[in-house]
Amino acid sequence: MSEPAFEQHLYVIMWPNYALVGSNLPPEEFGKHYTLGSSRYFHGQVVFAEIDPDYRNDFLRIDTFLPEVVPNAAGRPKRTKFIATYRVLEHVDLSAFRDLCITSTMGKVLRLKSKPYEKEHESGYLRTFQELAPMRGIALSWMTPQEFGRYITDPEKPKSAPKVLFTQIDFNIDEFLLQLDSDPFHKSPIPNVHPHKLREQILEVRANPNKRIKGISLDAAFGQMAFTQLRTGFWIAAHEELLFYPIPTLEQLKDEHWEWYKSLD
Repeated sequence: MSEPAFEQHLYVIMWPNYALVGSNLPPEEFGKHYTLGSSRYFHGQVVFAEIDPDYRNDFLRIDTFLPEVVPNAAGRPKRTKFIATYRVLEHVDLSAFRDLCITSTMGKVLRLKSKPYEKEHESGYLRTFQELAPMRGIALSWMTPQEFGRYITDPEKPKSAPKVLFTQIDFNIDEFLLQLDSDPFHKSPIPNVHPHKLREQILEVRANPNKRIKGISLDAAFGQMAFTQLRTGFWIAAHEELLFYPIPTLEQLKDEHWEWYKSLD
């Protein structure tokens, strides 16, 4: 009997680490292996994207390492083969991205498919953005997601990168300020950011509507927040290009992705 054939997959891991990886495992099995079965065990959510296996870029040397992504002599699939761990995202064209995968702490994978981002925005709304890869800061901004993505990938800006994955934190600023006024010991909704420092940063931005962006943390809170605290979706920005992966609503998660939803930590 012939050995079963295993496909070769390419994945860009963007959280918790940052790498281009080859694997014989399909996305669901890859996410499960990375969170539960790997010697590089990580407790928390994992974010990775499947890449067109035919995609090539000379910087990434895919053809050098992908031939090693084959089953072993016993027929077991090659689970992970690291191809690159440096400057990965900037060297992958947005057209090569397939599904974005969010792995729960229990190894369940939620696949998100990209869609055009067509939402119309009113001015005067202060948003909280979380950068995930390659930068990991949290920022307050008056900008829309499209404007924010263009700004943080502008090569003329000193704090930018050619491509950035980011999401939006669902943070009710007015409610937080009222709660802090009534209770000085109220907990900050942003992990590792002191509530009174956060209040100062909010008031500073509100006092200056022309200030486009205000960093509130150099660290990511993604791994310390519930997935349901995220808003709208994930974006991969490349200056004038934007790839959008919408997050299902809470009702959709419960109705259509119940196994994944109930596995959230």
